[in-house]
Amino acid sequence: MKKLIVPAILGIAILTSCEKKQNETVVTENAAKTEQVAENHDEHATQEEHSAESTKLELDNGKKWKTNAEMLPFINEQEKLLENFDDDKDDYKVLAAHLSSANEKLIKSCTMTGKPHDALHVWLTDHMKNIDLLAKAPNKQEAEKTIDVLEDSMETYHTYFE
Repeated sequence: MKKLIVPAILGIAILTSCEKKQNETVVTENAAKTEQVAENHDEHATQEEHSAESTKLELDNGKKWKTNAEMLPFINEQEKLLENFDDDKDDYKVLAAHLSSANEKLIKSCTMTGKPHDALHVWLTDHMKNIDLLAKAPNKQEAEKTIDVLEDSMETYHTYFE
């Protein structure tokens, strides 16, 4: 009987050790994949920011850029959300979520190319950062400042786009 107990305990110890190493390997591989995805996303974002920074927002030979018709409802939606926001009654986090949703639809509907697209991207990059700042605002006062910046952003849009 004693002869069976010792090999059984050793067998269990070996299996447990192998299982633990496999789990550690899987966790390590998953962490590496997650890190790679994050690095790729950061690299893409950096390239987009660099592209946006290298192209400054300007008129099209003195005229406003044309925005494609599919995008206009989402621009208008964001503008109405900002206009109708009542900082005494409404929650700025909800506003940020609605603006973000409208912005996602705006991006998905974009079929613009060339210089008009590049110009819109310059405006949109800054606009998106401000929506993100609103979502992360630590208090109502900071949120109100960011809402003012977003309202100015919509004015900027109308200055450069139709």
